[in-house]
Amino acid sequence: MTKLAKWAVLASATLWSGAALAQTNLMISASLPQVHFWVGQHMDPFADAIEAETNGEIAFTRFYAGELTSVGRELDALQGGTVAVAAPLLAPYHEGTFPLSDVTQLPTIGTNSELMTRAFLKLMDDDTELADGKTFYQYEIEPKEIRAWPVATTAAYAISFAGENPDSVSGLSGKPMRAGSALHTIFLNELGVTPVTMPSSASYEALSRGTVEGTILSIGDWRSYSLQDVLTHTITGVAVGHWGSYLAINNATWETLTPEQQETWDRVARDIAMQNAAGIDAQDIEVQEEAAGAGSVFTPITDMSQEMQDHIAMASTNTWQTWVEQTEAAGHPGRATAKRWAELVVEEGGELPAGVAEFLEL
Repeated sequence: MTKLAKWAVLASATLWSGAALAQTNLMISASLPQVHFWVGQHMDPFADAIEAETNGEIAFTRFYAGELTSVGRELDALQGGTVAVAAPLLAPYHEGTFPLSDVTQLPTIGTNSELMTRAFLKLMDDDTELADGKTFYQYEIEPKEIRAWPVATTAAYAISFAGENPDSVSGLSGKPMRAGSALHTIFLNELGVTPVTMPSSASYEALSRGTVEGTILSIGDWRSYSLQDVLTHTITGVAVGHWGSYLAINNATWETLTPEQQETWDRVARDIAMQNAAGIDAQDIEVQEEAAGAGSVFTPITDMSQEMQDHIAMASTNTWQTWVEQTEAAGHPGRATAKRWAELVVEEGGELPAGVAEFLEL
């Protein structure tokens, strides 16, 4: 074990000798506020369940809202031993570090959090070799010296505006819109708007000031950032992908757990992810109903002009192709990953944009 790994164990695990109990106390950290559905509805229930099921043998000291680590710095904190567990580790904000994880953000049709979380769990467990004899997990997770499980994916990302809902391609042209990841940037470029990259936490001020005039984000996520106060028009029925992230523990800490504790951890992580997904889907509906009651307008894509329907459909299809090509150009197995992800989404009951199956030769 390296000096760094030994330090990480000492920093994150404290043992008390007792008649029948050795307690491991782990620092678990969220860069997001407790109101966010990946914190109050995932991190806390996960920690509560682990503490209960291990009869207190594992306990957590909890930190929220970036008290220990900020958005996009979770991996550094895990590898450096500042924290033992990141919940969540926001992979898409670690630009270039998790090159395949954006695959969950590819546009789909008829999908929700529960469906996509099941597909994401399958992808993490999948034994399909993507490149160099490595599976998705072996390629994306193992080299980072962490163990990881999916948190629930978000509900479908929608296209929302702080102002008028454009009903023409020319109305979209050049409009500044917030992008949260590299894949969002691809989609917005295909849509013909001007992507402005920023985390969701910066969206309220940017939308209020007019720095950006819209965003792509799941409706249920508005509550975390008070965006229902500034977003006035939303196009629904378009799944601009689902943001996926991870519950992660560093290897040094994982190795201090007993096999029984590790089995409990794995089972609880999977169960809480699916419970979280059900809650996310319910919150998406709830927030939309609240926002509509306060005056926000939600327009189904099928009620928009044929020009807009065709344009958004083409942007969705082109996003798959562009992501594959860019990922391959960077030396990563983009096509193999997209193909396997598409198969799993369809297997779970989702649909692909027109032309994607043909492009992937499914």
